[in-house]
Amino acid sequence: MDFKNKKWDELERLRDEVNELSKSKNVDHKMIRMKTRLERIVELDPTDKIALFWLGDFWFQWELYEKALGHFEKTIKLDENHTYAWFYKSMILNETEKYKDAIKIFDKIMLMDEPPDETWFNKGVALHNLEKYKQALKCYEQYLKYDEKNQNDPKALIYKSEVLLELGKNDDAIICYDRAVKLDSSMKKYMERPKPKIKLGKRVLRHAGIGFGIWGMFHVILAITRSVV
Repeated sequence: MDFKNKKWDELERLRDEVNELSKSKNVDHKMIRMKTRLERIVELDPTDKIALFWLGDFWFQWELYEKALGHFEKTIKLDENHTYAWFYKSMILNETEKYKDAIKIFDKIMLMDEPPDETWFNKGVALHNLEKYKQALKCYEQYLKYDEKNQNDPKALIYKSEVLLELGKNDDAIICYDRAVKLDSSMKKYMERPKPKIKLGKRVLRHAGIGFGIWGMFHVILAITRSVV
């Protein structure tokens, strides 16, 4: 058997092993063993975009964003329409606070075939961090209405609640917050429960009530002073 055939036989075996490992439920075991095989695949075939993408995903999970980005960019160079390589690149830009650059890529992804619905949520996060609250709200709402699973995403609901609060929509923010916390009580760590917004009329009445109370007390004190004199 010549070297070329041995190389392709090894590639086929490694790809089969990666495929089997991807089905494993033991995440740590799966990822570490997949990594060694993926690296060997790329060594034998530097144009294997599937292996490059999964290596990028591996480093992304470990929050080693620079390494991950290198693999995603190599994947994009081989396939400029690789939606998920673009998606993860934009996620890294979000994580490294390059929000404007991330938004450009999110917009690009939205024009591709079958963009991940998470694109809307993550674009919302970028806009949220840029304090563009109205635009962020539209993105969160687009994500939340996508399907039943998204409608019950507590993290998206808590982010939406915060944006509503920033926009002065306190009552809507409370509804959103309560729903998020009901779905997942750990959401309380992200923000405190919003307080109802006191309407102008009620604020006036409250201050008026305090004012009348003081005025009444003044008259009582005056009457007592006169009686003593």
